[in-house]
Amino acid sequence: MTKRWLLVVLVFGLSLSTILARQITVDVKLVTLVATVTDSAGRHIPNLKPQDFIVEEDGTPQTVTLLEQSYDVPVSMGVVLDTSTSMELKINTATSSIDQFLQTLEPEDDIFLMSFAGGVKLEQDFTSDRRKLTSSLRRVQLSSGTSLYDAVEKSLRKVREGQHEKKAILLVTDGVDTTSLISFDEALRSVRVSEVLVYSLGISPGGFSSVPTRSPSPPVSQPGQGGPTIGIPGGPTGGPTNGSVITLPGGIQIPLPGPSRRQFPTGNPGGGGSNLDSVDMKVLNSIASSSGGKAWLITSNSVNGTNPQLENALDEISAELRSQYTIGYHPTHPLNDGKWHRVEVRMKDPRYTARSRKEYFGGENPGR
Repeated sequence: MTKRWLLVVLVFGLSLSTILARQITVDVKLVTLVATVTDSAGRHIPNLKPQDFIVEEDGTPQTVTLLEQSYDVPVSMGVVLDTSTSMELKINTATSSIDQFLQTLEPEDDIFLMSFAGGVKLEQDFTSDRRKLTSSLRRVQLSSGTSLYDAVEKSLRKVREGQHEKKAILLVTDGVDTTSLISFDEALRSVRVSEVLVYSLGISPGGFSSVPTRSPSPPVSQPGQGGPTIGIPGGPTGGPTNGSVITLPGGIQIPLPGPSRRQFPTGNPGGGGSNLDSVDMKVLNSIASSSGGKAWLITSNSVNGTNPQLENALDEISAELRSQYTIGYHPTHPLNDGKWHRVEVRMKDPRYTARSRKEYFGGENPGR
């Protein structure tokens, strides 16, 4: 009888320990933010302390209990490249610059390559082998359509498979979305929920145009692949297209009327119109800003197959990934409370500026 009671007490004790351990795990979980700190000249600021930061959640000051600078923190990254036909004169310079950028990353970083045009394609799965990535970059094929929003959503899902805790997306495009199955709002929601840094490079219509890399191929028409999305209020037409286009001299594509989709993104911050030969920086800025990343507009022409403006932006991204701070604090509420929370990171020293994501969702899937 004594042994039986001892066994009961032991089982009860183990169960209680498990419950307490789970509770402790929940209680000690942190809200973590990746912050980029720069001065007025854009220089990254090293060797900061927790007391140098001001962190607020929903307007309430928080105590920073974790601060790490990511000098040697490995990164899982997705390179997401626009391979629409409008990239004809730009693709070689773009892939060459991206390849050079990849060589500057740390050897342990794992990277995948994804392309998008009328659909989204995984060109190379996660690898630390730069030769595989170089080979995949050289093999990309151009086609019609621009499924930008689908590419954002799918790349965010893919990067979650990366082996490293720190994750980032490099998005390179020269146009506006025309063929996605999801809307801008849905793509942006995916960014907001994720803890992934998104860096956006928008190549303007004039970018790279002075030095053709190969003879343009004849335009290809294909049926629309995207579902309907809502046009921008106040846009020039916002009308549906059937996926077929007429390509004018200079690569400008004009959609033919049809029922399948609208050429302008829904929820475009600030409204206003776009056209198929203009990069939509309002969308790219919104995506990058929501993640704590940054967007660049590349306007300069290439010279001898290189584009200094593009290369400088990629160099900045490479340096930024190795100089950011991970900030952590304990929220006063359960971490998985199913609510959106507004967060703000500022610096006590007014000479410095901090950039990070502006919100997080307390749970896995926000209500739609």
